[in-house]
Amino acid sequence: MDKKGSIQIVAVILALVILGYFLISVAQRECNSNRDCSDNAYCNTNYECHGYPEQIVVKESNWIPAALILGIFLLVSAYILRTKKIPFLNEKN
Repeated sequence: MDKKGSIQIVAVILALVILGYFLISVAQRECNSNRDCSDNAYCNTNYECHGYPEQIVVKESNWIPAALILGIFLLVSAYILRTKKIPFLNEKN
């Protein structure tokens, strides 16, 4: 057998192994969508049915500090673009 034929055989065997691994992983899933679970459960990203939580906790977010920082940086960048000078920087000649 020549070198080209052996490479093709190895490629076919590797493709079959990868296909087999994929098919086995799909077959081992408990669910693929929420329709596969009961009415009080959902399909999680690990393909298992999980029950809905009793209480949903929503954390309140405070965006004021982030907005202030972004606003300050926008003002400084506008100043730099307009005057071509960087504030608070002492130039030493």
